[in-house]
Amino acid sequence: MSREFDTREITKLLNLLIGDTEPVADSSIDAKVMGNVKTLIDVVNWCFDGLYYTARHRKSDYGSQRDVGERAYSALLEWEEWLRGVEEELA
Repeated sequence: MSREFDTREITKLLNLLIGDTEPVADSSIDAKVMGNVKTLIDVVNWCFDGLYYTARHRKSDYGSQRDVGERAYSALLEWEEWLRGVEEELA
């Protein structure tokens, strides 16, 4: 039987696997941080790809499929709004 992980366990594991992503103004440490940031970007891209493929089902004729697709689409719209705010803050 496979074990299911909850969100807290998965994020804890990702944090351990990816490592620190905030630079500290020490070139030897920041070189490692840069690698961690590249890994984080790859993981986020993988997540967005998964949501994109899921969201394509939001107009399905099947209720359960449509519900899952709509949830993924809704999350993408929430992140779009959040990203616009972040872009304005960082600009």
